[in-house]
Amino acid sequence: MNVGRITEGDVATALAYQREHGGYFGEALIACDLVSEGELEWGLASQADLPYVFPDAESIDYEAAMLVSPEWALAHLTLPIMKTEDTLTVIVESPLKTKAVDELRSRTELNVELALAAPSKIRELIRQVYARAAAAEEEGYRAPIELGDAWDEVVQASAQRFGISVRGPRASVWWDDAGTIRRRPLSGDWEGYLEQSLSPSPRAAVGRNDRAMWDGTLSRAGTVTEVDVRFLRDESGLEYLFHPGQQTSQLKDRFPPPSEGILSEVRMLARSGKARFVVTSDPASFGHELLPHLPELFLDPTWRSIYINAEDRPAAAEAFSHRLSEDPAAWASELEALRAFQFDVVTVDLSAETSDWATSALDVASVAFLLWSAVDDFGPAYEAGIRWQLHVAERDGDDLDWTLEALQA
Repeated sequence: MNVGRITEGDVATALAYQREHGGYFGEALIACDLVSEGELEWGLASQADLPYVFPDAESIDYEAAMLVSPEWALAHLTLPIMKTEDTLTVIVESPLKTKAVDELRSRTELNVELALAAPSKIRELIRQVYARAAAAEEEGYRAPIELGDAWDEVVQASAQRFGISVRGPRASVWWDDAGTIRRRPLSGDWEGYLEQSLSPSPRAAVGRNDRAMWDGTLSRAGTVTEVDVRFLRDESGLEYLFHPGQQTSQLKDRFPPPSEGILSEVRMLARSGKARFVVTSDPASFGHELLPHLPELFLDPTWRSIYINAEDRPAAAEAFSHRLSEDPAAWASELEALRAFQFDVVTVDLSAETSDWATSALDVASVAFLLWSAVDDFGPAYEAGIRWQLHVAERDGDDLDWTLEALQA
């Protein structure tokens, strides 16, 4: 139903929903299937006399987008898309985004003009624009790489597909980094390394065939990953395509992962240097079960993780587990002592009402997931430097509903 054609009955239905569930009237219209998200945003843009835009990543001004970090853009759902000598055009989800707009105006000393787009479109744009920015930084960097070092790059990107291409004497490796294809020339005896690290080896699985498919295991840095391998060969060269077998792992059968969008955003934040998340769940008891497994679900197993608790809860097999003392007053100093080990990821399950330990927990690793029971009070978490809330709800049929939102003070 189009905005402007809502009947009095529709209004009554939406108001009844709003009284029961809270939120904004527009959200109630969408929940009752009376308007679509796009129709609502278009209506808001018309009322505010603002353009409602549908930009693609290639049309966005790179210089403008780089005025803000990907974390800031995601937190505010606000992205600069065009910059002139005295004006900055910014895409937002709502004309009420005054705080973020005022911050940009003060920081850049430019006139800020707004354009509206659906929140889902803005999130997708942010992922694409900053992936393109990362690719631009690598432009011109074409130094050859050993295949073993290339595997490390693949792991760092948590790539869901990667491959090797050979044309004549030239061989290159490529991988999918959150939608952006990275490519590097290969050096050294990459064929010998592949024979040793992949089992069954190409020699055993391919033989003299021009096409082959097999399930194998890829060993790298002490970690073994199941992979689906595909091989093609013709007179011009050959191709290897690898898909990690993570989709069929028991862990992901037990905890169905979030959408690719949320996965990409968490990985982007993790690679930015410091990513801090409060984790909430419905029911609350489910969070204790899920928390230790978050590093493997979102990142690669080679990221060193530590699971911290005070009640001897079951840990993930992939994570180092550390139990704190029973005295919450000692937690901060105990957590401080763990900093020297320089873990990549920390998951923290401390359910005491005090949150004095939160700042110390964040210093244990550059990526932190803190289970948070006080869902009505995120103030202490925000003061400790946490800016994101990862929420997981169990649904019928063994499904999980994941959401990632910027944490509000």
